[in-house]
Amino acid sequence: MVKELLIIGAGGFIGAIFRYFLSTLFSKWTILSIPTGTYIINVLGSFAIGFIYGANYFSENQMIFISIGFLGAFTTFSTFNYELLQLKDENKAIQFWAYGASMYASNIMVCFWGYWWGNN
Repeated sequence: MVKELLIIGAGGFIGAIFRYFLSTLFSKWTILSIPTGTYIINVLGSFAIGFIYGANYFSENQMIFISIGFLGAFTTFSTFNYELLQLKDENKAIQFWAYGASMYASNIMVCFWGYWWGNN
């Protein structure tokens, strides 16, 4: 149990750093006042999780390091919801719905695409 927690913690540490770096890099980009940093990070993470599960050639320790640790800290559902609330509070209804719908739809799509690609 302790070994698994350390593996998850190490992956989470690295994933959080990568998220911070990329969100800082991507925060300069916006499309229609929609925060693109979180969007890009979540799409990358969703594709990656689909791919590694589809590939099915990682050991159990590698899986928990990558999926629970790294990708769990890298992707950010809470930030996405916070940004949705900000759009709502700013009365940006079109951006609110566009961001929310596109995030859910695209992340499900790229996760399945990653799974398919990893499985082939």
